[in-house]
Amino acid sequence: MSGVETVRYPPGSVIHDMLQSGRAVSAVVNEEFVARTVVIESRARLMVESGLACVLVAPLIARGTVQGIAMFGRSTGRPAFTPDDVSLAGELASRAAICLDNARLYSRVQDIALTLQRALLPTALATGPYVDVAHRYEPGSRITEVGGDWYDVISLPDGRVVLVVGDVMGHGVSAAAAMGRLRITTKALARHDSEPDELLTELDACAQEAGIELATCLYIVYDPRNGRARIASAGHPPPLVLRPDGTVETLDEVLGVPLGVGGEPFRTTEIELPDQAVLALYTDGLIEARGRDIEAGLEALRAELAAEPGPLEEMADRILARLLPDPLTDDTVLVLARVRRAP
Repeated sequence: MSGVETVRYPPGSVIHDMLQSGRAVSAVVNEEFVARTVVIESRARLMVESGLACVLVAPLIARGTVQGIAMFGRSTGRPAFTPDDVSLAGELASRAAICLDNARLYSRVQDIALTLQRALLPTALATGPYVDVAHRYEPGSRITEVGGDWYDVISLPDGRVVLVVGDVMGHGVSAAAAMGRLRITTKALARHDSEPDELLTELDACAQEAGIELATCLYIVYDPRNGRARIASAGHPPPLVLRPDGTVETLDEVLGVPLGVGGEPFRTTEIELPDQAVLALYTDGLIEARGRDIEAGLEALRAELAAEPGPLEEMADRILARLLPDPLTDDTVLVLARVRRAP
């Protein structure tokens, strides 16, 4: 009934008997039943006028918690509920209760993972006078749990800037927690001014100690004094460079093995970036899609990067709008950084 938020059943009603026993029960709908079961007069009148001759009520109980009740009714002229009907209703209610509780638990875990992920991802990135950054994080659909994509921009002494993007295999709370651990560790290690390959070696040891079996990471240090970028990768998709003349270069010289695998050394490579060059860092959600080859996705990203150079924020929005599948099935990170030389 409209306006009624809580339905109360008086002591001694069929509902009380059912909940105390935890089993489905059936009852004949007569004046005594209505008087013992329905407190609100308008609801009692509605039940009397409905033509119900008997009802079958079953508890929705899962993991010791009452989720609700299921009520079945038969009108006058139809046979009364049999013991087999009562047994079947109890079985159906039990399975429905498990499904409801699973959905509740899934939603709760999903909310925890989303909250954890949002807390661990940066809200504002550190930038310097020689690096402009536009960043985007697009979570996957609710069908898939949150992933372990992460990114950061870290300021170092002498005006140098670190750009880092990573991706932890898996989804849910464990992936979000692993992502947070790697991001925080990376930030701490970066301030020790390690070489990119040395930092990834330390991060790999951290991943193995934490039981993180597979994660990728791309780590770039840009020095505006000489325009050079030092790069190391742990199995992450290669960064792209949009040069001022409109050409796009894929920096795939150093790929490396993912974090958590161990056994293979990382390497640092160095390139010189022209003034006003744009670095593009991303996760595989941007170039991988069902029915599309990853090389085709990478080529599409290269084309979009070179299509309409302009303000970074506009470029980031345009790239995501044209490349992301609908619906989005995986988390996606995109970081665009325009670099300048120091005077």
